[in-house]
Amino acid sequence: MRRSIFVRLGGKDEEPAEGTADITIDMVDNFGDLDRGLGQLLDRLFKLGARPSEATVDLMILATAVYAADTGVSRVRYADDGWTRMIDLSVPVSDPMLWRSRQDHLSSMLKFLTGDHWSFRFRDRPDHLSSFTKQPEQMDLTDFTQVSLFSGGLDSLIGAIDLIASGQRPLLVSHYWDGEASSAQRQLLEVLKDRHEDAFESVRAYVGFRKKDFPEAGSDNNQRARSFLFYSLAVVAADAVASTNTVLIPENGLIALNVPMDAHRLGSLSTRTAHPHFIRSMSELVNGLGVDVILENPYRFKTKGEMARECLDRDLLAELAPASMSCSHPAQVRFERAPPQHCGRCVPCLIRRASLAAGLDEPDKTTYFLDDLKNGVLDSKSADGKNIRSFMFAAENLRKNPSRARFLVQKPGPLNRDDLDAYVDVYRRGMDEVSDILQGVRAKHV
Repeated sequence: MRRSIFVRLGGKDEEPAEGTADITIDMVDNFGDLDRGLGQLLDRLFKLGARPSEATVDLMILATAVYAADTGVSRVRYADDGWTRMIDLSVPVSDPMLWRSRQDHLSSMLKFLTGDHWSFRFRDRPDHLSSFTKQPEQMDLTDFTQVSLFSGGLDSLIGAIDLIASGQRPLLVSHYWDGEASSAQRQLLEVLKDRHEDAFESVRAYVGFRKKDFPEAGSDNNQRARSFLFYSLAVVAADAVASTNTVLIPENGLIALNVPMDAHRLGSLSTRTAHPHFIRSMSELVNGLGVDVILENPYRFKTKGEMARECLDRDLLAELAPASMSCSHPAQVRFERAPPQHCGRCVPCLIRRASLAAGLDEPDKTTYFLDDLKNGVLDSKSADGKNIRSFMFAAENLRKNPSRARFLVQKPGPLNRDDLDAYVDVYRRGMDEVSDILQGVRAKHV
């Protein structure tokens, strides 16, 4: 069933009489300022003396609407096959003709990211909101060498430490919505600021939607479109500052590829958050809008363990790693009467555990709900054993058929032919890291 969403910029931005939108999303507050956390990001940039273009503000508004649709339209209720939705978005932009020229590319890249069919109708912003940017409070004297994503996860922490330790001056951009991500970001940034006060700056954007925003649409918790929003926020920041045009996406190669563990783990069980094809598609979209910003993943050919082992300040990493948040669903352990924490059993948690075991010289001090992987037999039909058994299954198949790695790494999406051998190697090494911590683990149907 197709769902139509109208993105509105204030009360004067009315849907045409013939419109049939199922959902309306308001993007400005009663004062005519951008809402939903977007104004918060712009204000922070203005205070740094930076000013983005209207095209990147359009991108940020669009990405927020896509994120809202992705999290607010239930797959169970509105997808005929239980997964694939059809979503139409009507979005006000500063240059509709420019956006229409990129419409097919945008729909294609989002289909790759979320698995849904997206269509767009671009229209002019209301006259009184033709510009959301304003003259900064001071001259742009920033000297940032890169803009880097800072999610509060282990990879983004290593990315920040490496930049600072190498004498760079990054602008760290964070998106948060749940309390666990916010807490991790805040704690890590506070310590980094304490140790390296003038070495970096950070901006954080609180962007998200609650179930009550779309009560008639249901909800979806997969958040496949979050990376589109996160990347867009970073593009706005990179476009705003004069000293850099580079956005870094620190993500290890194994997670970036996210090769399915078995034939049944495509679609709902395989995200493409940092897949090389999506990053390349995002760069093409941004450049097609006339924005000179490049997105790249500097760790795409490294495992998470290699990132930890080669970190330029391993002592600081060892100190801060327990405060970082890698778990895909840290709040889900509440169903087992535990406070939010690393579950210790999801795919990101297993890769994290393996990386810290391989990359640090001291024991992992992270608190995991499933603390001991080898304490008894894990039921592979339960949350404790499901992903662990899948990893063991995939590792065994790879051991028996090592040549299949070349086919498997291309299964989630297309890769640059020149980089294919490097992706095959990082996939094999990453799987070996996880296999090492699963030695002696017993997972089966019990």
